[in-house]
Amino acid sequence: MMNMIREKVKKFLKEALETTETGEEIRVIGIEPEGTSWIVEAEVIERDLTLPGYRLFEKKRYVVKLNGDLEFSSYKQVKHKKTEEEEEEA
Repeated sequence: MMNMIREKVKKFLKEALETTETGEEIRVIGIEPEGTSWIVEAEVIERDLTLPGYRLFEKKRYVVKLNGDLEFSSYKQVKHKKTEEEEEEA
């Protein structure tokens, strides 16, 4: 079940965000049941479009909600929470 959810979310985000360039990647980092629904958190490495002449990438996080039939009900970008390790590097 978890693999099916993981692959479905990756495919959905790839299409929704149009991530097709080499270097753009989607990684599911959390799947949690919520009643009959599922909450999935994914980390997406997307090309930074603010500098079109450069191949710069940035890491973004998205939360995707699926209902009990594994149909998408919503998705949104969320703020990246720094881990303790990232805070120490700063």
